[in-house]
Amino acid sequence: MTRTPKIGITTYNYPPQELINLARTAERLGFEGLWFGEHYVIPGAYGSKHPGIADAADHKEDEILSPSVRLYDPWFTLGAVAGATTTLKLGTAICIVPIMHPLLLARATATAHDVSGGRFRLGMGAGWLKEEFEALGVPFEERGSRLDEAIDILRAAWQGGFFEHQGKNFQFGPVQITPHATPVPMVCGGNTGPALRRVVRVADAWMNSAMVTLEEALRLRDSIEQGRAAAGKTGAPLTYYLRPPEATADEVGRFAAEGFDNIVLWGPHVWSPSSDIPLEAKVESLTALARDLGVTPPAAVAA
Repeated sequence: MTRTPKIGITTYNYPPQELINLARTAERLGFEGLWFGEHYVIPGAYGSKHPGIADAADHKEDEILSPSVRLYDPWFTLGAVAGATTTLKLGTAICIVPIMHPLLLARATATAHDVSGGRFRLGMGAGWLKEEFEALGVPFEERGSRLDEAIDILRAAWQGGFFEHQGKNFQFGPVQITPHATPVPMVCGGNTGPALRRVVRVADAWMNSAMVTLEEALRLRDSIEQGRAAAGKTGAPLTYYLRPPEATADEVGRFAAEGFDNIVLWGPHVWSPSSDIPLEAKVESLTALARDLGVTPPAAVAA
């Protein structure tokens, strides 16, 4: 018998006031987590193409970068939601790591870990929007090496205590981010070859870019598992977070039947992004979805 998977929600371009209320509702209903998308600027014009959009049903680039999109700082929003909930897991999906200095990111993630009581997960990726990198003065061509180096720095920072680093992109003497260990799960995102190889090397979990069909999800998992086998990591734990193209019981059931037991649904499929629809209607939609998917409250919340 197929187990009921854990169900999370990824959100982007959403009013924080309503998001806090919906996060509380999601926690009460038994949804597993809430993930925050990240961009910092919307370029006036761009030619970059999202690597996961072309094959993603009902998920278009204009949903990400239209001038009407409301961008909110994910870290501030994450802190607000962490303070409004107690059991809901929280994460970034994804954090564009090469844009930030890794010491600043280490500070943000260590804070997120402590503020949330250990509920935070860092979903990370290399980024795809060249024009955003250019606006922020970060070399787009160096994003892969900056990401790999940042991962080493983050891991050292999260161990607690002083550490130093001398690398290609970043160099600094002994510094301390936190005196105690902050075990932040590292969720690597992306569907490309370099992203999947990074999953094999360093990740605690993987999340696909955009949304994928079940057939594509199986192909990507096979690629990761082949890499893990070659690296002698078959027995090491790795969590798969899958974002399917639809938020329906049938679609989620198809993924669960193939062993994907952590499903993340696209927010607009769960609740409408329109401000014209009352919050009460969105709560009703979320409640109905929980019922359809067999989501049940955790004991701590139900009590």
